[in-house]
Amino acid sequence: MSIQKNLVLAFLIFYSLTILYLLLFLYVPSVNQFILSTRASLISTLEKPSYYWWALFITFIICFLGSASIGFPIPFPVVLFTLSNSIIFKFLNRGFLFTEIIENPQFWAEILILSFVGGMGSALGEISGYLMGFGGKKIIERTSSDLFLNLDGFGKLILNHQKRIPLYVFLFALTPLPDDLLFIPLGLIKYPFWKCLIPGWLGKTMTIIFYLCWPIFIYLGFQLEGLIMDDTSSIILEALLILITLTVMFFIMAFNWNEYIKERMEKKGLNKEE
Repeated sequence: MSIQKNLVLAFLIFYSLTILYLLLFLYVPSVNQFILSTRASLISTLEKPSYYWWALFITFIICFLGSASIGFPIPFPVVLFTLSNSIIFKFLNRGFLFTEIIENPQFWAEILILSFVGGMGSALGEISGYLMGFGGKKIIERTSSDLFLNLDGFGKLILNHQKRIPLYVFLFALTPLPDDLLFIPLGLIKYPFWKCLIPGWLGKTMTIIFYLCWPIFIYLGFQLEGLIMDDTSSIILEALLILITLTVMFFIMAFNWNEYIKERMEKKGLNKEE
Protein backbone atom coordinates (compact mmCIF):
# COMPACT_ATOMS: atom_id res chain seq x y z
CA MET A 1 0.00 0.00 0.00
CA SER A 2 1.50 3.30 -1.13
CA ILE A 3 -0.04 6.22 0.76
CA GLN A 4 0.74 9.86 0.02
CA LYS A 5 0.46 12.56 2.67
CA ASN A 6 -1.69 14.78 0.43
CA LEU A 7 -4.09 11.90 -0.18
CA VAL A 8 -4.39 11.18 3.55
CA LEU A 9 -4.95 14.88 4.28
CA ALA A 10 -7.67 15.17 1.63
CA PHE A 11 -9.55 12.18 3.03
CA LEU A 12 -9.16 13.37 6.62
CA ILE A 13 -10.76 16.70 5.66
CA PHE A 14 -13.68 14.93 3.98
CA TYR A 15 -14.11 12.58 6.95
CA SER A 16 -14.01 15.46 9.45
CA LEU A 17 -16.52 17.58 7.56
CA THR A 18 -18.93 14.65 7.16
CA ILE A 19 -18.75 13.69 10.84
CA LEU A 20 -19.18 17.34 11.87
CA TYR A 21 -22.23 17.64 9.59
CA LEU A 22 -23.77 14.50 11.11
CA LEU A 23 -23.10 15.58 14.70
CA LEU A 24 -24.56 19.05 14.11
CA PHE A 25 -27.64 17.50 12.52
CA LEU A 26 -28.14 15.09 15.42
CA TYR A 27 -27.37 17.36 18.38
CA VAL A 28 -28.02 20.97 17.33
CA PRO A 29 -31.80 21.58 16.92
CA SER A 30 -31.42 24.75 14.84
CA VAL A 31 -29.11 22.99 12.37
CA ASN A 32 -31.45 20.00 12.32
CA GLN A 33 -34.46 22.15 11.47
CA PHE A 34 -32.52 24.10 8.83
CA ILE A 35 -31.39 20.92 7.03
CA LEU A 36 -34.86 19.35 7.20
CA SER A 37 -36.61 22.50 5.97
CA THR A 38 -34.10 22.96 3.16
CA ARG A 39 -34.58 19.34 2.14
CA ALA A 40 -38.37 19.74 2.21
CA SER A 41 -38.24 22.83 -0.01
CA LEU A 42 -35.97 21.03 -2.47
CA ILE A 43 -38.27 18.02 -2.61
CA SER A 44 -41.25 20.32 -3.21
CA THR A 45 -39.61 21.45 -6.45
CA LEU A 46 -39.39 17.91 -7.78
CA GLU A 47 -42.79 18.18 -9.43
CA LYS A 48 -41.49 20.92 -11.73
CA PRO A 49 -40.60 19.61 -15.22
CA SER A 50 -37.33 21.56 -15.21
CA TYR A 51 -36.06 19.64 -12.17
CA TYR A 52 -35.29 16.45 -14.06
CA TRP A 53 -33.27 18.35 -16.66
CA TRP A 54 -31.24 19.85 -13.83
CA ALA A 55 -30.83 16.36 -12.36
CA LEU A 56 -29.48 15.15 -15.72
CA PHE A 57 -27.09 18.09 -15.92
CA ILE A 58 -25.84 17.55 -12.35
CA THR A 59 -25.41 13.82 -12.99
CA PHE A 60 -23.35 14.45 -16.13
CA ILE A 61 -21.14 17.07 -14.47
CA ILE A 62 -20.49 15.18 -11.21
CA CYS A 63 -19.73 11.94 -13.08
CA PHE A 64 -17.45 13.80 -15.49
CA LEU A 65 -15.57 15.42 -12.60
CA GLY A 66 -15.41 12.13 -10.71
CA SER A 67 -13.64 10.49 -13.65
CA ALA A 68 -11.59 13.54 -14.66
CA SER A 69 -10.09 14.05 -11.20
CA ILE A 70 -6.57 12.63 -10.99
CA GLY A 71 -5.25 11.83 -7.53
CA PHE A 72 -8.06 13.72 -5.77
CA PRO A 73 -11.17 12.01 -4.38
CA ILE A 74 -14.63 13.17 -5.49
CA PRO A 75 -17.32 11.06 -3.74
CA PHE A 76 -19.76 11.36 -6.65
CA PRO A 77 -21.69 8.14 -5.72
CA VAL A 78 -23.18 10.10 -2.81
CA VAL A 79 -24.63 12.68 -5.21
CA LEU A 80 -26.11 9.87 -7.30
CA PHE A 81 -27.60 8.34 -4.14
CA THR A 82 -29.20 11.69 -3.24
CA LEU A 83 -30.60 12.20 -6.75
CA SER A 84 -32.07 8.69 -6.81
CA ASN A 85 -33.46 9.20 -3.33
CA SER A 86 -35.09 12.45 -4.43
CA ILE A 87 -36.83 10.66 -7.32
CA ILE A 88 -38.22 8.11 -4.84
CA PHE A 89 -39.49 10.95 -2.61
CA LYS A 90 -41.09 12.57 -5.65
CA PHE A 91 -43.19 9.48 -6.27
CA LEU A 92 -43.95 9.07 -2.55
CA ASN A 93 -45.24 12.65 -2.48
CA ARG A 94 -47.55 11.77 -5.35
CA GLY A 95 -49.16 9.13 -3.15
CA PHE A 96 -47.40 6.04 -4.47
CA LEU A 97 -46.48 3.22 -2.12
CA PHE A 98 -42.89 2.03 -2.35
CA THR A 99 -43.97 -1.30 -3.88
CA GLU A 100 -45.88 0.68 -6.52
CA ILE A 101 -42.84 2.85 -7.21
CA ILE A 102 -40.54 -0.06 -8.04
CA GLU A 103 -43.21 -1.42 -10.36
CA ASN A 104 -43.68 1.93 -12.13
CA PRO A 105 -42.09 2.12 -15.64
CA GLN A 106 -41.73 5.90 -15.40
CA PHE A 107 -39.60 5.58 -12.26
CA TRP A 108 -37.22 3.11 -13.93
CA ALA A 109 -37.13 5.23 -17.09
CA GLU A 110 -35.90 8.22 -15.04
CA ILE A 111 -33.30 6.06 -13.28
CA LEU A 112 -32.03 4.54 -16.55
CA ILE A 113 -31.80 7.90 -18.33
CA LEU A 114 -29.78 9.26 -15.40
CA SER A 115 -27.52 6.20 -15.70
CA PHE A 116 -26.96 6.66 -19.44
CA VAL A 117 -26.16 10.37 -19.02
CA GLY A 118 -23.88 9.75 -16.03
CA GLY A 119 -22.16 6.90 -17.88
CA MET A 120 -21.35 9.18 -20.80
CA GLY A 121 -20.09 11.88 -18.43
CA SER A 122 -17.80 9.37 -16.72
CA ALA A 123 -16.53 7.97 -20.03
CA LEU A 124 -15.72 11.47 -21.34
CA GLY A 125 -14.06 12.38 -18.04
CA GLU A 126 -11.39 9.74 -18.65
CA ILE A 127 -9.90 12.02 -21.29
CA SER A 128 -7.93 13.80 -18.55
CA GLY A 129 -5.78 10.73 -17.84
CA TYR A 130 -5.56 9.98 -21.56
CA LEU A 131 -4.31 13.51 -22.32
CA MET A 132 -1.75 13.27 -19.54
CA GLY A 133 -0.33 10.15 -21.15
CA PHE A 134 -0.69 11.60 -24.65
CA GLY A 135 1.34 14.62 -23.57
CA GLY A 136 4.37 12.42 -23.13
CA LYS A 137 6.45 10.85 -20.40
CA LYS A 138 7.90 14.22 -19.33
CA ILE A 139 4.61 15.21 -17.69
CA ILE A 140 4.49 11.92 -15.81
CA GLU A 141 8.12 12.18 -14.71
CA ARG A 142 7.53 15.63 -13.20
CA THR A 143 4.63 14.59 -11.00
CA SER A 144 5.17 13.45 -7.40
CA SER A 145 2.30 10.96 -7.49
CA ASP A 146 3.27 7.30 -7.14
CA LEU A 147 0.32 6.49 -9.37
CA PHE A 148 2.11 8.08 -12.34
CA LEU A 149 5.70 7.19 -11.48
CA ASN A 150 5.08 3.45 -11.76
CA LEU A 151 3.20 3.00 -15.06
CA ASP A 152 5.82 1.38 -17.31
CA GLY A 153 4.96 -2.23 -16.48
CA PHE A 154 1.26 -1.75 -17.13
CA GLY A 155 1.98 0.22 -20.30
CA LYS A 156 3.97 -2.75 -21.67
CA LEU A 157 1.05 -5.05 -20.82
CA ILE A 158 -1.29 -2.84 -22.86
CA LEU A 159 1.12 -2.76 -25.81
CA ASN A 160 1.28 -6.56 -25.87
CA HIS A 161 -2.53 -6.96 -25.91
CA GLN A 162 -3.91 -4.09 -27.98
CA LYS A 163 -6.76 -6.20 -29.37
CA ARG A 164 -8.10 -6.59 -25.84
CA ILE A 165 -8.08 -2.87 -25.06
CA PRO A 166 -11.89 -2.43 -25.46
CA LEU A 167 -12.37 -5.29 -22.97
CA TYR A 168 -9.86 -3.70 -20.57
CA VAL A 169 -11.70 -0.35 -20.84
CA PHE A 170 -15.05 -2.02 -20.11
CA LEU A 171 -13.69 -3.95 -17.10
CA PHE A 172 -11.95 -0.89 -15.62
CA ALA A 173 -15.16 1.13 -16.08
CA LEU A 174 -17.24 -1.63 -14.49
CA THR A 175 -15.00 -2.28 -11.46
CA PRO A 176 -13.53 -0.01 -8.76
CA LEU A 177 -10.07 -0.18 -10.41
CA PRO A 178 -8.57 3.34 -10.86
CA ASP A 179 -9.15 4.19 -14.53
CA ASP A 180 -6.05 6.39 -14.78
CA LEU A 181 -3.97 3.20 -14.57
CA LEU A 182 -5.37 2.31 -17.98
CA PHE A 183 -5.96 5.63 -19.71
CA ILE A 184 -2.54 7.15 -19.09
CA PRO A 185 -0.84 4.19 -20.85
CA LEU A 186 -3.46 4.41 -23.61
CA GLY A 187 -2.45 8.03 -24.12
CA LEU A 188 1.22 7.04 -24.12
CA ILE A 189 0.68 4.55 -26.95
CA LYS A 190 -1.56 7.06 -28.79
CA TYR A 191 -4.53 4.67 -28.84
CA PRO A 192 -7.57 6.51 -30.34
CA PHE A 193 -9.68 7.80 -27.46
CA TRP A 194 -12.94 7.54 -29.44
CA LYS A 195 -12.52 3.75 -29.49
CA CYS A 196 -12.72 3.80 -25.67
CA LEU A 197 -16.01 5.69 -25.48
CA ILE A 198 -18.51 2.90 -26.14
CA PRO A 199 -16.95 0.22 -23.85
CA GLY A 200 -16.26 2.90 -21.23
CA TRP A 201 -19.82 4.24 -21.46
CA LEU A 202 -21.31 0.74 -21.12
CA GLY A 203 -19.18 -0.14 -18.11
CA LYS A 204 -19.77 3.19 -16.35
CA THR A 205 -23.50 3.05 -17.05
CA MET A 206 -23.77 -0.34 -15.35
CA THR A 207 -21.81 0.95 -12.36
CA ILE A 208 -23.98 4.08 -12.06
CA ILE A 209 -27.16 1.99 -12.24
CA PHE A 210 -25.86 0.16 -9.17
CA TYR A 211 -25.19 3.44 -7.34
CA LEU A 212 -28.65 4.77 -8.21
CA CYS A 213 -30.24 1.57 -6.91
CA TRP A 214 -28.66 1.89 -3.45
CA PRO A 215 -31.66 3.81 -2.04
CA ILE A 216 -33.97 1.11 -3.40
CA PHE A 217 -32.00 -1.61 -1.60
CA ILE A 218 -32.08 0.44 1.62
CA TYR A 219 -35.83 1.04 1.38
CA LEU A 220 -36.38 -2.69 0.82
CA GLY A 221 -34.24 -3.44 3.88
CA PHE A 222 -36.26 -0.99 5.97
CA GLN A 223 -39.51 -2.57 4.82
CA LEU A 224 -38.28 -6.08 5.64
CA GLU A 225 -37.44 -4.89 9.15
CA GLY A 226 -40.80 -3.12 9.50
CA LEU A 227 -39.17 0.32 9.70
CA ILE A 228 -40.26 3.59 8.09
CA MET A 229 -37.86 5.69 6.00
CA ASP A 230 -38.27 9.41 6.72
CA ASP A 231 -36.21 12.56 6.10
CA THR A 232 -34.16 12.17 9.29
CA SER A 233 -33.16 8.55 8.64
CA SER A 234 -32.47 9.40 4.99
CA ILE A 235 -30.07 12.22 5.93
CA ILE A 236 -28.27 9.99 8.43
CA LEU A 237 -27.94 7.24 5.82
CA GLU A 238 -26.55 9.69 3.27
CA ALA A 239 -23.90 10.83 5.77
CA LEU A 240 -22.98 7.23 6.58
CA LEU A 241 -22.84 6.47 2.87
CA ILE A 242 -20.35 9.32 2.41
CA LEU A 243 -18.11 7.78 5.09
CA ILE A 244 -18.35 4.32 3.54
CA THR A 245 -17.70 5.67 0.03
CA LEU A 246 -14.68 7.66 1.25
CA THR A 247 -13.27 4.57 2.97
CA VAL A 248 -13.58 2.45 -0.18
CA MET A 249 -12.11 5.22 -2.36
CA PHE A 250 -9.20 5.68 0.05
CA PHE A 251 -8.14 2.04 -0.11
CA ILE A 252 -8.55 1.92 -3.89
CA MET A 253 -6.46 5.06 -4.43
CA ALA A 254 -3.83 4.18 -1.82
CA PHE A 255 -3.24 0.63 -3.10
CA ASN A 256 -0.23 0.24 -5.42
CA TRP A 257 -2.03 -1.29 -8.37
CA ASN A 258 0.99 -1.07 -10.68
CA GLU A 259 3.13 -3.10 -8.31
CA TYR A 260 0.32 -5.64 -7.92
CA ILE A 261 -0.04 -6.02 -11.70
CA LYS A 262 3.72 -6.40 -12.13
CA GLU A 263 3.83 -9.13 -9.50
CA ARG A 264 0.93 -10.93 -11.20
CA MET A 265 2.71 -10.74 -14.56
CA GLU A 266 5.97 -12.00 -13.05
CA LYS A 267 4.18 -14.94 -11.44
CA LYS A 268 2.50 -15.80 -14.73
CA GLY A 269 5.87 -15.63 -16.46
CA LEU A 270 7.42 -17.97 -13.92
CA ASN A 271 4.53 -20.41 -14.23
CA LYS A 272 4.94 -20.49 -18.02
CA GLU A 273 8.67 -21.17 -17.68
CA GLU A 274 7.96 -24.06 -15.35
